[in-house]
Amino acid sequence: MADKSAKWITALRDGVRRDCGDGWMVRGIGDGLVQRVQLTVRFDDGTRTSIILGAKAKNDPDFIPWAATSAGWIVNMSSEILQVMKEQGKGLAEAYEIVKQRKESGSGSELDWERLLRKFKSHKTNNSMKGARVWNRNYRTPIARTVLILTSNPGPTNGYTLLKTLVELHGGEPGSTSRRLRIQYAAEFLRFAFKNGANRRWLPPEDLKKFIGEKSADLHLGKHQCDSEL
Repeated sequence: MADKSAKWITALRDGVRRDCGDGWMVRGIGDGLVQRVQLTVRFDDGTRTSIILGAKAKNDPDFIPWAATSAGWIVNMSSEILQVMKEQGKGLAEAYEIVKQRKESGSGSELDWERLLRKFKSHKTNNSMKGARVWNRNYRTPIARTVLILTSNPGPTNGYTLLKTLVELHGGEPGSTSRRLRIQYAAEFLRFAFKNGANRRWLPPEDLKKFIGEKSADLHLGKHQCDSEL
């Protein structure tokens, strides 16, 4: 019962109805703690049709769980499905297949990362008076490098390989502040991309320590010696 009243579920359903209409409904289905996402559309004549969003196998990298982290993706996917239904006169399942075909690819170069970059920049700069300055100082270069890697040929195939390549090309000293921020900004962009329609495989790992690394013993020793001399 507690899950039914979760704030993220209420916000998600409100978002789907706002973008798609009152007849559009989402819920979690299946046994266990990890549920699938079911999208249902109720038409004016009272008939209904439903589909499962995301991969059906839970071990698939593109599986979409019924969880707060999937909310933005669900809203955007529902909106894209509705657009195809309206523009091409397709049913729910057929429209979903068309949307999936647009998104599914072996590399990130076929996704519109440039559009997502512009959207991310707008999101970061419009939320505060200092947004533009913060973007230029902190985000601009790391995100530009990230998108350059994503649009390369051949490019990375998921969030993990993207961050791995970013470290190889622009990593800096393991454990350094600049490297940590570079990885965190790239991971933030990937999460934003997922919320705005990118496949789940582009989500970064929860733990970024492997990419950030740790300072070497020599660096720690040098710092200790410097501290002793002060």
